[in-house]
Amino acid sequence: MRIEEQVESRMRDGTVLRTDVYRPDKTGSWPALLLRLPYDKSSRHYRETFVDVWRLTAAGYVVVIPDVRGRFASGGVFYPFIYEAADGYDAVEWAARLPEVNGKVGMIGMSYHGFTQVAAAAEQPPSLQAIAPMMAFADGWITMRGGRGVFELGKWQTWVAESMLPDHLERTQGAEGLARISHYLEHLPYWLGKGDPLVWPPITTAGMPAYYSDFLLGSVSEATRQRMQIKPERIKVPALFLAGWYDCFLEETIDLYQSTAGPAELWIGPWTHEDQSGRAGDVFFPDARIDRTALFLQWFDRWLKGKKAAPDNPVHYYVMHTGEWRGSWEIPRGQTEAVFYLCQDGRLAVKAPGQAFGHRVEHDPKDPVPTNGGSILMSGFPAGSFDQQHLQKRSDMLVYTSGPLAENWEVSGNVQACLQVNASRPRLPVGLRVSEVKPDGASWNVVDTVQAQPHADGELSINIGRTAYRFSAGNRLRLEIYLSSFPRIQSGATPAWTEVRSVSQLRITAENSPRFYN
Repeated sequence: MRIEEQVESRMRDGTVLRTDVYRPDKTGSWPALLLRLPYDKSSRHYRETFVDVWRLTAAGYVVVIPDVRGRFASGGVFYPFIYEAADGYDAVEWAARLPEVNGKVGMIGMSYHGFTQVAAAAEQPPSLQAIAPMMAFADGWITMRGGRGVFELGKWQTWVAESMLPDHLERTQGAEGLARISHYLEHLPYWLGKGDPLVWPPITTAGMPAYYSDFLLGSVSEATRQRMQIKPERIKVPALFLAGWYDCFLEETIDLYQSTAGPAELWIGPWTHEDQSGRAGDVFFPDARIDRTALFLQWFDRWLKGKKAAPDNPVHYYVMHTGEWRGSWEIPRGQTEAVFYLCQDGRLAVKAPGQAFGHRVEHDPKDPVPTNGGSILMSGFPAGSFDQQHLQKRSDMLVYTSGPLAENWEVSGNVQACLQVNASRPRLPVGLRVSEVKPDGASWNVVDTVQAQPHADGELSINIGRTAYRFSAGNRLRLEIYLSSFPRIQSGATPAWTEVRSVSQLRITAENSPRFYN
């Protein structure tokens, strides 16, 4: 492999971006694979861990990795999402003209660098032939502010402070600026969600980038928001999407798969945003690890090298606790819907309760419910499945539990709550979590969400999550309802409450109806 570092490319407005180019160690003309990063392109993670650049070049690809505008070695000023469409188009066409590139370009990357693919593809650069976004999204504004009506502060502060702020300070203040916040970065999990986010010490100590408060306050013009919002129906090139059952961008990635106009393939594993080894929190699925580089090579060989043998099924998903990868022509959705009723005695029952009741759950700002696993992305707070039983004993949590299952029960698709509520104020966050309870009392979360109650009184329909999961015979289902999840969100500085009424339900799509011991 031959490496050429800090190659200059000029964007249409004259801004110079710097790129590392990895070429096969042999003569020829090859397709290019482009990975556009807001993170450090010199990191071994992007050359060896996320994908193996050596294997890609050995397979006959030129790998092109630039720092995006305003980051690390590249010129210009960084502002999230707004430059990635135009710059992405220009970067694709620049890569297509590199020596030893045959004019065909593919794109790879995950999360923000998944967005850079989506943004570029929607601009339809003629040299772009295929993309492979992993754990990605099409709307940077809604996704980072919280698409469920609740601003996920822990995720936002983690991304800005941990991933973006160090380079911002190096560029604007040098080593002295970075030194002033080193203590905060070393103890970032402690600082998440603490105090007024607009005067958050890790940001204000050395000077905050403008977009930090812009996203918090919503103080961005409509024209700027539109530059962050990509129309996936404009994506016409073949697209390979990878998603995780415990990833914070699961629904966004599935929406992309369903909305793009070109040929598409989707893989969903029991992965978190930061770990695709098969480990999801304290649970390990040994058959779920995939070789990303091999999967990307198979995809791009098909679309950039003419090996167009289509797979048997476009959707591949892992069913947790079966050890099985399955193929399908559509997003997994069960054949039936199981309905569970919330009962006065704390049961989840398959029959509606015979009498009316109301259960009140309260929020104490001095002692919020702590975040524990699930589909999160926060420094020091691992995502995935964990035993929740210690939290379920709290007085500020409603807990409803089914009887023991008489046989294994496979869930595939949406888990939804239909609640009748009366709240102390509108826009109050509500947390929902469905778990599998084992005979020893351990309660392992399967799906979860935190969303806003749009009104103070009436019916509340909430999609808790999507999954493919086998509940084991002898175990129970459990639904939790709570009003805070710290530091994932801020639930307010004053006490609040919600009353859940007796006509409330939990609805789960499954392969068959559950059977319980009498």
